[in-house]
Amino acid sequence: MTIQYKSGQQQDCFQIANWINSVGFGHIEYLLGGLLPGQTALQHLALVLSQDPHYSYRNVDLALQENKIIGLIFSYSAYFNELTPQIISALSHDRVQWMRFFSDNQIKNSWYINTLGVADEYQRQGIARHLLDLAAKRALQNEFRCLSLHVYENNFQAIKLYESYGFTKEKEIDLTTHPFFVSKNLSASILMKYDIS
Repeated sequence: MTIQYKSGQQQDCFQIANWINSVGFGHIEYLLGGLLPGQTALQHLALVLSQDPHYSYRNVDLALQENKIIGLIFSYSAYFNELTPQIISALSHDRVQWMRFFSDNQIKNSWYINTLGVADEYQRQGIARHLLDLAAKRALQNEFRCLSLHVYENNFQAIKLYESYGFTKEKEIDLTTHPFFVSKNLSASILMKYDIS
């Protein structure tokens, strides 16, 4: 089995949007659903990925087998997780509150891993570790010495991976005050950090 790695391309935007939504328990459908008339949440995200300079396909690394995406990592400066007046005005109060769980709990001056996912049948083959290496390389290229991420506390497999890579737990964030997380049986998120040596 030969696995190839490449940077995301504009034609990958819809597939990337699907991966981000799937790994995040459908949060993209929750956050972006109904914002643009005639567009699904995934179409909206694909449009953002194709046009935004930071929340962009350009910050995605893909793992491929026979030109099929089997994993990806999406990373960028944590600075771009901050809620802007434009975002606040575009989203309803409950969606802004959802975003605050992450925007208010981040590590400044870090390179943030928004999404890491590997298809079930390809897990435990070193793909996720290689994708983390690619994110660390991006961080260094952009003059960041630290990676950060959020992981749901019940995602034991991911936490084990991150800890084995060298991430440490920095903070636990209670999610039980928001109906989205309650409906998905997600009670807490853990903020993790990795200092790149």
